[in-house]
Amino acid sequence: MRPACALAFSSQLNLLLFYACCLLCGCTWDQLNPIKPPPTPPPPVESFVLRNGALSAEPKPREKSVEAELAGAREYFRREDYAKAQKLYHHIANNDKNPAFAVQEALYYEAECLRLQGNLPKAADTYANLLRNHTINPYKDLATQHIYEIATYWLQDTWEQVRESQERREGKRWIVWPRFISFDKRKPFLDREGRAVERLKDVSIYEGRGGPYADKALYLCGYIAWFNEDYVEADQQFSQLTKTFPESPYAPYAIELAIKAKLMSTGGELYDGRRVADARKLVDEALRMPDVTEEKKQSLMKLLACITAHQAEKDYQMAEFFRRTGHPGSAYFYYEIVRRRYPGTDAAERATRRMMEIYAKMAQEQRDKLGPPPQASDGRPSELLPPPRRVVHGPEPVPLPPLAPSNPEPAPMPRKVPEAPAPLPPGVGGN
Repeated sequence: MRPACALAFSSQLNLLLFYACCLLCGCTWDQLNPIKPPPTPPPPVESFVLRNGALSAEPKPREKSVEAELAGAREYFRREDYAKAQKLYHHIANNDKNPAFAVQEALYYEAECLRLQGNLPKAADTYANLLRNHTINPYKDLATQHIYEIATYWLQDTWEQVRESQERREGKRWIVWPRFISFDKRKPFLDREGRAVERLKDVSIYEGRGGPYADKALYLCGYIAWFNEDYVEADQQFSQLTKTFPESPYAPYAIELAIKAKLMSTGGELYDGRRVADARKLVDEALRMPDVTEEKKQSLMKLLACITAHQAEKDYQMAEFFRRTGHPGSAYFYYEIVRRRYPGTDAAERATRRMMEIYAKMAQEQRDKLGPPPQASDGRPSELLPPPRRVVHGPEPVPLPPLAPSNPEPAPMPRKVPEAPAPLPPGVGGN
């Protein structure tokens, strides 16, 4: 038996000899390629252009040039032979030697042929390829429009799932049936929602601020993330919408959902509080927006109360940390911060009780350390030690001014705050 390496070498040698014979016979690589484009149809019989106020014959393009291929693809597209036009446009777009205008036209019309044939997944990818590789092209507006229409068509199953989920919360149904696969040629086989969100993000990135679909695409992406309880992604999309398109009709809804998403994505009071601080800033921006109704103001004030309770709990937990680790002075300081910054909250009331406990404990430790209080001249116990004497110009003692009589009552305790905490809005803060 011959070794495997000898067999592989002989097969490669035979292949090279076959290509050499074809080249000697005048065959080109396009003729050897099994997946070659269809033949270019002949150009129109009569083609005229208007030059200097008169019609003049348009010269025919040179054979096998990019102009001839484009003319042939346009002819197939005019005849509604979209399969042959798509193959020819694909051949033109994949040739790196072709000029940019030819590649852009070929990519756009290749996607158009795919869309008109019903192959929407591949058409959407081709549109996105045009936007991604040629950010400035004459077909950008039409490409973004078609991508948005295709993506919203794919989201029909998602809207149906949203409706069924709402019915389940209302008690009208027991289960929401998942939709994993689709055998429709116009939709992706798997992950229709993910593919739609990916294409909508392309629209929001490449369309720019002047287009009519970028703000809608951002809002849809954020809404889908909110429905799937991905609050970090929802916060990112809604916040980007409010910053990039503040005059959009979707901005008032997006800013409220962004506030809720920030609150739901913190992870609790023990984690980073920067998202909660950003949510407070968004509440201020929302209150300053034009045409804010009274109902919207009440909803925003409820969210502000939730934010205040969250920040108060975070500072209270910091004070609790210092108390557990044996630093009563630092704990007392943070309890006082909670009491002054967030009056009316449950954390402020608990901080007041902790301050009273620390005060009583430190007073008892001081009594144990100093012993019983000294006796005054009238025989009553005094909380104050004898005043020190200071020396001025030598050993001659100088008496201090008389002291005010000591108050036998203990020092005033920190002011207690009202017991009723601020209400939390529904759906936020664990409700």
